[in-house]
Amino acid sequence: MEKEFILSPSKKKSKIEGFPSLKSCLNDTKGFKKKLLPIVKLDGGVVNEKWEGIPFTFIIQNVDVSRMDFRLEDQKYRLLAPLKLEKIDEFEEYEDMGVKRKHLQTSVDKIEELNYKQVDHYSNDGLLMQSGSYSYSPQKRLVYSYNKVGGALMPVTKIVQYYKGNGEWLDSELHTYHYDADGFIEGITIHQPGGDIKITEKILYKKTRKGFTASKELASHILPAIDKNLGVTYTRIPFSAKFEEEEDAWYLEIEGRSITLKKPVTNADYGDMIYRHAFNHFYDSYSGFLKYTCKIERQDEIQAKVNENDSLPDTIEYTFSFPEETSDAPLEYTVKSNKKVVMQWKWGGKYTFEHLGNEIQVTSENRYGTGQFVLSGQYTLQQAIMIVHTESYLWCSNFEQERVFDWPRELKFIYNKTENGIERIMQEVEIKDNPTEGTLRTGEPDWLQSDETPHDPDGQEMEFVAQLDHDHMFGSLFLFYSEKHQIVSQVFQCT
Repeated sequence: MEKEFILSPSKKKSKIEGFPSLKSCLNDTKGFKKKLLPIVKLDGGVVNEKWEGIPFTFIIQNVDVSRMDFRLEDQKYRLLAPLKLEKIDEFEEYEDMGVKRKHLQTSVDKIEELNYKQVDHYSNDGLLMQSGSYSYSPQKRLVYSYNKVGGALMPVTKIVQYYKGNGEWLDSELHTYHYDADGFIEGITIHQPGGDIKITEKILYKKTRKGFTASKELASHILPAIDKNLGVTYTRIPFSAKFEEEEDAWYLEIEGRSITLKKPVTNADYGDMIYRHAFNHFYDSYSGFLKYTCKIERQDEIQAKVNENDSLPDTIEYTFSFPEETSDAPLEYTVKSNKKVVMQWKWGGKYTFEHLGNEIQVTSENRYGTGQFVLSGQYTLQQAIMIVHTESYLWCSNFEQERVFDWPRELKFIYNKTENGIERIMQEVEIKDNPTEGTLRTGEPDWLQSDETPHDPDGQEMEFVAQLDHDHMFGSLFLFYSEKHQIVSQVFQCT
């Protein structure tokens, strides 16, 4: 009977093992290291009940070898015919990939991958007060204020702020929301105050056993550089430099680069290195603000003053300017009631909000197509419009919820009690298939070239076991078995 199995990594022990050790597969491993690489080992019962307890192993060999014959002895293979086996061409590549022994499964389960999005700070009353994102803009946050509109607390301003250093924030944009008598937003005024800006970054130093490290003071809403539980794996943002002294040189790890400085090296040399990388880091961190708000296209448009301590940068003051601008963004409604709203969005497209009691159905139409999602019916349509407009949960009445399905993307939240309210860390849940390790086929071989079914010592065709097409291998491996002679033959073919 023909079967096809998709082999994927398994967290549970199974009858299929990926990249087993050579020692667990061969009786005699002398001379075979780096010449034979077991890639998949399975219990024969996976293929056919009659082969339960019989080990079958697919082994990668040099491409010049198209067939290998083994005898089964004590649950392991012994190579029968001597072969001229060369080192596997791809062996170094496999080692670089860090392949590890692991069990595989024969069904593809859906897995959740969590990606950190942002951290929101709520008041004890459930109002969103601040929002910041580590991944996208580490020095930026949004600050909201509220007032009663139509009997309900609604956001009246949103301020876009950038971190200036020393605990101070720069008000970059002031968004003022205008509402009608029924509490529906009518438009937004965006004011950008002009003037000169000075942003000061503090360089922090710490002694280590072999040298010292240099880092920056970061904004208060920044999360740790790496936290896999939160889905944070991006390491470019936090500036750090590590200096280690050896007998004849200093070794630097700075911004993902390794640099060697031959002795003698002075503090001025370190200081110059730290300043240049700190400046680049600053420019990258504020790139959106500098380009779109300040209209700065080049680094030489920014003045930098370095205050030193013992020839090392202590603080770096960046000075530049940005123009004053004010713009209005009115919103247009074609339908407006407490049960249904149809409106044109400021960046194009149309939104339809329908309150169905227990949920609000939201339909978006733009040049990319039509999408639909739902928000909780606990909100009014006035609130739902603001949630979609700001792309944030402005109100939160249930801080115990762990999962929310009412957004175009699935979200998961982590809650922490703070001195002034509650911090909510937002993660995006991406549903993915398990990464495939290959395909295992039974029944009949699907030859890539001619039929090469091996024969046993009696001249009889051996019984086909399985065919492996693996992600880490080009071509296919075919296994055949002779129960009478306890022989396993492997054939390799490629197109």
